Parts: sequence; structure tokens; C-alpha cells
Amino acid sequence: VQEMSTPRRKRTIKSDYLFVKHPDVVPLMAFRDPFEVDGKPVRDAASADRMMKLFTSPVRDAIVRSRALAEEGARFNLLNIGTLNNPVLTMAFLQPDYRPRFRWNLAGIEKDLGPTIRTVRFEEFRVPSILKMGANQDMLSRGLIWVDEDTGRVVKTRLQAGPFRTPPEIVSTFRREESLGIDVPAEMKDWYPDSNGEIRGVATYSRFRRFAVKTDEAIAKP
Repeated sequence: VQEMSTPRRKRTIKSDYLFVKHPDVVPLMAFRDPFEVDGKPVRDAASADRMMKLFTSPVRDAIVRSRALAEEGARFNLLNIGTLNNPVLTMAFLQPDYRPRFRWNLAGIEKDLGPTIRTVRFEEFRVPSILKMGANQDMLSRGLIWVDEDTGRVVKTRLQAGPFRTPPEIVSTFRREESLGIDVPAEMKDWYPDSNGEIRGVATYSRFRRFAVKTDEAIAKP
């Protein structure tokens, strides 16, 4: 559930999130598919779980089609921020393909989060950047990641992106989901400057489940 508000307007968006590790693509991917906006459905019952169905069948263009659905769903945001409001976006930067694009620096212990939680600063320096504004404008990323030194678990992230004097900010926190044996997003708070004031958002996440794709091949006898 994502709640976004301005001084004059408020919007509540309920969405399905799909986190995918596709065998043909290295990075972890996340897609959001809104199904209810301000209490009104924005897709019919036949479209339920439509993203998941793309990946549970051998559809070659599942990634392209899922990205198109996620971009289409972004139109319900109060501000044109594309798919920036993603709770695991900063986590993706830790993947091997992305790490060399950043400068990494260790900072202090964050005692409020725990006695072994170390703050790590990151700053993107390579262009073209991972994130884009529109089609071509680079949005270099920077921020903080809070990591448990004993386990390597990420408990919190903060992302700022773009060439703005006051950039957007996205803060995500994570918790352990015992039924899956992994950490999952718990809450995301995002903030965006706007000519008419500011936009603030708070999202919470629940009802996690895991799915897998299995395929069988049979060799026809000559």
C-alpha cells in the first residue's frame, strides 16, 4: 500500500510487487503492478497476478512485457517519477555488475539500528548513469546503506538521485520474513520536490510469497 500526498491532494495506491531473478539476466528486477487507486479497481479480475503469470510460463519476452506494465502503472503517481519509487532499488546497486560504478566508503556504527550496524556511503561516478530522467538525462545516485557487520544483512537504505539542488529521497527499511527465510521490504518513505510544494509517500509491504518456474524438455525420438 503506497500513500502519496501533497499539501492539497492525497492518493492511495495498492499494488502487486514482483521481485524477479531471471536466469537470463544478472540483476535482480522489481516490478510494480497497481490494482487499486483511491479505493477503485484499475484492472479487472481476469488481470490478477498478470505479471506472475508471465514468468510462470515460458514466455520469451516476459521481462519486456513486465517492464511495460510497470511503466504503465507509474501513471498513477502524483508526480512523474517513473519507476523510481522502488523499495529495493538501492539494494540492486550491491550486485556485482553495478558495484564498480560507485565509490564506497565505510562510516560509523548506527547504534539506533543495532550494535553491529555499519553505515556505508556510496556515490555513482560513471556515466551514462543507471537511472535516467526522461530518455537521456543522467541521474547519478548517492546515499547510504546500513549493513549488519556480523551477517551482511542490509537493514536500511537511503537513496538520492538526480542533478537537482534538492534531490528526491527514498528511504527503505527491511525485516526478516521467517516463512521465506529471507529479508523483505518492510516500509518505504519517499520525498520529492515539486513546484507546488512537495510530495511525500509512505508504503508498507505484506503477504509475501515465493514462486518458481520449472520447465521440462523431452527429446523426440527419430
